[in-house]
Amino acid sequence: MDKAARQSALDVQKWIDSEQKGYDCCGTYDFCAKCDKQAEYPCAVAYDVFNAKSVKAAKKPAAKKAEVKTEVKAEVKTAEKKPAAKKARKKASK
Repeated sequence: MDKAARQSALDVQKWIDSEQKGYDCCGTYDFCAKCDKQAEYPCAVAYDVFNAKSVKAAKKPAAKKAEVKTEVKAEVKTAEKKPAAKKARKKASK
């Protein structure tokens, strides 16, 4: 969605929310923290910046989960090999 269309949609949503709540909702949304009132499409720009950072943050934990799975698999393989080696020692000593 281009910035003009996004700004228009956000303006309509702000209007509806403001009517329902009984006060001006400008500045009350999460993305408003990134708002620059001097920009041509302030809400659209703030919305895009806010959501771009959220997407990047979500990708990092997924990579950490993959590392943990690899470590667990290595531990399981090591644990499976040890009991087999003990059985062989017992048979050899008899």
